[in-house]
Amino acid sequence: MYAASDQRHPGRTGGSVHVLEVAHGLAARGHEIHAVVERGPDQAAEERDAQGVTWHRITWFPPHRFFRLAARPQLRALIGTVQAEAVIERYYNFGGEGVLAAQDAGVPALLEVNSPVLDHPGSWKAVLDAALVVRPLRRHRERLCHAAAALVSPLREIVPEFARDKTEVVTWGANVEAFRPERRDEALRARLGIPAGATAVLFSGSFRPWHGVHVFEAAARALASRADLFFVLAGGAEGGPGVGYRGVRLGARPYAEMPALTASCDLGVAPYDTTKLAQLQLGFYWSPLKIFEYMASGLPTITIPRPPLTEIVRDGQEALHFREADPAALADAIVRLAGDPALRAQMGASARERVIAHYSWAVHCAQLEAVLQRVAA
Repeated sequence: MYAASDQRHPGRTGGSVHVLEVAHGLAARGHEIHAVVERGPDQAAEERDAQGVTWHRITWFPPHRFFRLAARPQLRALIGTVQAEAVIERYYNFGGEGVLAAQDAGVPALLEVNSPVLDHPGSWKAVLDAALVVRPLRRHRERLCHAAAALVSPLREIVPEFARDKTEVVTWGANVEAFRPERRDEALRARLGIPAGATAVLFSGSFRPWHGVHVFEAAARALASRADLFFVLAGGAEGGPGVGYRGVRLGARPYAEMPALTASCDLGVAPYDTTKLAQLQLGFYWSPLKIFEYMASGLPTITIPRPPLTEIVRDGQEALHFREADPAALADAIVRLAGDPALRAQMGASARERVIAHYSWAVHCAQLEAVLQRVAA
């Protein structure tokens, strides 16, 4: 059973993509997968999809993810109904319903940690926790780590020190069968308004400040006079033409559209601004979904020189690195790649090879399977 109560299926966020691909990836390896997600308006409570995953959609009261622990009795009942042999919970600060329901049932649990279990310096949650004297938030998070038979995380430093020995390091990935260079579509480029022969520069994903959209658009405005450049932004709440630059904002797009959209661009940008998120003081714990999908689509990437990004896309091999939060440096990197199609092709081919070997959802799910088999033995 895969408890991901803070996500919906289908969804348009990185988290929903993660849950979908993990569920399908484990099912493809021969396992019976029951995924538990939040029930949206007019959605069926239960649905089995073509890939063999059964989706269980639940609600709880009060209906906010801060209170998802209230779903614990439902998950405990479901463990018995489907005769689950192991439970994965997608960690959230106020969660725990999957791990604790598994403990109630005597079933091993794997805690999937994608965001810090620790409080970063200056955390408002730490201040609140200290005000409550007995630190109930920290005690709850640590209880989950103790109760889990194992943890998986992209970075051990974001879990408590006592749990690091039982933490397996894994990264997110890309669906390398869906995201591939052959999905390039000239008709789609025309519909997007990309001029014939222009270099299409893509940003995809969340528009939260730390994802660096402000850096991307500032670079685009600095290059507004370049008729050979066109900027495509997929994500965010609103669509419309680029403001002050040649390009288009598409708003949030369904996941099924992203392989063709990504392959129809020429280079991808991941301009993270880590100063905009205090949690990143603990380390760069994101597994960058957008970069993996750029790689799988045969695109070179432009990103910041921050580990582990420097290992995932190496400067001069799969990527160009630019000085963080510097639109002028980003603009220079875009101009360099736009003017060198041979370098783009070389980097894109290297990126495709590298993501297949190291950063696919298939690789991710093989790692998860090994941990699950160990804890369930």
